[in-house]
Amino acid sequence: MKLAVIALRNLARNRRRTLLSLLIIAAGTIGILLTTGFIRFSFVGLREAIIHGGIGHLEVVPQTGIAESGSSAERSGLPAMAGWQELRSEIEAMPHVLAAGAVVQLTGMLSKGERSAAVLALADEPDRGRRMRFEVKLRGGMALPDTPPAEGEDAVLLGAALARSLDAAPGDVLTLLAITTDGTLNALDVRVAGLMTTGMQELDSRIVRMHLASAQRLLGTSDITSLIVGLDDTSQTSIVAAALATRLRGREPSLTVVDWKMRAPFYGQVESLYRGIFWFLGSVIVVLVCLSTSNTLMMSVMERVREIGTLLAIGTSRAQVAAIVLFEALWLGLLGALAGDLLGFTLVAGINAVGIQMPPPPGATGGIELRLASAPGDFAATVALMLAILGVAAAVPVVMSVRLRIADALRHV
Repeated sequence: MKLAVIALRNLARNRRRTLLSLLIIAAGTIGILLTTGFIRFSFVGLREAIIHGGIGHLEVVPQTGIAESGSSAERSGLPAMAGWQELRSEIEAMPHVLAAGAVVQLTGMLSKGERSAAVLALADEPDRGRRMRFEVKLRGGMALPDTPPAEGEDAVLLGAALARSLDAAPGDVLTLLAITTDGTLNALDVRVAGLMTTGMQELDSRIVRMHLASAQRLLGTSDITSLIVGLDDTSQTSIVAAALATRLRGREPSLTVVDWKMRAPFYGQVESLYRGIFWFLGSVIVVLVCLSTSNTLMMSVMERVREIGTLLAIGTSRAQVAAIVLFEALWLGLLGALAGDLLGFTLVAGINAVGIQMPPPPGATGGIELRLASAPGDFAATVALMLAILGVAAAVPVVMSVRLRIADALRHV
């Protein structure tokens, strides 16, 4: 403890150099906190946007109807999941399950007059979608009603880009063509209830949302493509998936459970990219802080060569001298990191309060708000990291101090 106090007093002897070192360490801490906050928010924001955009946490689908990757876009074939009502009731009785919604996915041709476009239609149950906290981003018109539409009153939501290509607006009546389960071509007149966006330009040019009853009427079947399961907590996904897989074991026809990560493989790609960016930026910050503070500590040792020689001459052990230099480094790391945590917390709160709008990512339709997410553990982790960095930075100065020869040190000018 006495050596730690002596080290703290030594730092106060050259306040300008100490302040510069503290600023460097604080800046490094702030850089790591802001980068961590941005990446953490990006992960959480993208994850929740994917889940509540309609993918859900889990999907129950026939084993024969799922591609190896699990991506919905790579599946083919007509709805083939029969007897799903009883299974849905079982799923909704499980812990952490908000609801399980039936889904029919189909491809077809949508036309208005002489204009037509190939579409991907997604039919679901709006009432259960609301219970699962799904978000439909309307760009005009109104949402689909909760109750199944009567025959002749079928309505759809069009992707904004698809509506522009067809020159369609809310209230217009379009014709949707699709192949039924018995292989014949069927048509359904649908009214445009509203326009929507998924946030992705490519999907907005193809997507059509409709009520489950409308899709089943068009395809001539009561089967569905899959059941989408929404949970009250994303962290429970793997637990509920395992429990659900156990319930489905031995059921014929065979069913499988797919989680949201498998259904949205691009999330893993984005996560890997951001983690790579974080480690690169973090490594640069660590190297800069380490070199800068190591240079400062070396200068401090060089300026006190005669002082260190005197300490050794009066009986101070070399281990004690080394401990003083090390404590100086650790004090710098602790004080600099605490200052960086305080400033970083203030900056995070300020950035979140300002509401800075960033331009839309490639392929997206709208900008995103710049927000930073921080956890209490992040601040403690940066303090521990800076202490470790300063411990490494002190290695060379410590070796220099303990290798000084007393006679040479006392003659040092």
